[in-house]
Amino acid sequence: MLNLNNVDPMGLVLFTLPLLIFAISIAMQFIFKKRLVILFITFVCCLISTFTIFNSSFLIYCFIYTFISLLGTFICDLVLRIKNNFIRKRK
Repeated sequence: MLNLNNVDPMGLVLFTLPLLIFAISIAMQFIFKKRLVILFITFVCCLISTFTIFNSSFLIYCFIYTFISLLGTFICDLVLRIKNNFIRKRK
């Protein structure tokens, strides 16, 4: 059984959630291909979790995580463009 009493909240906020947000934003960029939709979903989810799970001091992390999501979508968009250019050049 998983014991959640020993979970480090700062480790969650500083390491786990940013990596999770980055990976999810990359996956959503492959699926939706709409940067604003992904950023809106990320911000809304972080905002809801600010007032339901965390406290109001987590609000600054909403903006930081949205920026991390933006970086993830930029990287994924760059990879998709390079892949498409490579495919076009092979034809």
